Amino acid sequence: MRFWSELAANCGKKIDCNACENPITEPFHGCYSCNYYIHDQCLNIPRSLQHASHPAHPLTLLPNPTYSSKSFSCNACGSQGSAFSFSCAHCEYDLHIHCAKLPAKILIDKHPHELNLLFVSPYKDQNVAFVCDECHGIANRDNWVYYCAHCDFGMHSNCTTGNMTRKDAANNSQSGHEHLMDSVTRQVEDIQAFNEAQERLAAATLEAKINARGRQAILDLMDDSGSRRNYYYY
Repeated sequence: MRFWSELAANCGKKIDCNACENPITEPFHGCYSCNYYIHDQCLNIPRSLQHASHPAHPLTLLPNPTYSSKSFSCNACGSQGSAFSFSCAHCEYDLHIHCAKLPAKILIDKHPHELNLLFVSPYKDQNVAFVCDECHGIANRDNWVYYCAHCDFGMHSNCTTGNMTRKDAANNSQSGHEHLMDSVTRQVEDIQAFNEAQERLAAATLEAKINARGRQAILDLMDDSGSRRNYYYY
């Protein structure tokens, strides 16, 4: 990989990130001959993720979809993807990497209250459809939405991007990346704690074996001394 600080200007065309499929912005890395470019922040995403939307299994980072169609349908926004994804092969559950980074709460210009991220429709009644207050489209019950229960106001998760307050828009990418890094940090800490526990158990087992062998050696010496015949000469 090679860093190109003025690539977009030299190419004279739109360049998308091969990881998140969003337009390339600096800083980024790229290979000009392969036409392969990736944001720096996409380079640093964790290789696995325990996401609240799918607590049953960890999600694995895939550079390409493994389906025969060479694409996947994102369980968060419902749209297709053909680049990086967080995936659970066991459940065929897939997320765009930018959807996996969505914050749990946001503020938008069009609503005075915080909107909470929901992983399913806010309506328990199967006959009640959720209508996005931004695009007025009907949301799939299993796709993510941002919602204010107090006002019954909500939007598709991908309809909020252009409506976030400037403060939230500035912090969204960083906070999402921090969320992923916090998750992978917790996983690393869990692995380290497990390894330390295994080392303590191995040390205790070894110490017990040494002590047992020592006691057995003492008993063997006592048996030998007890069975030995002593001869006396006059």
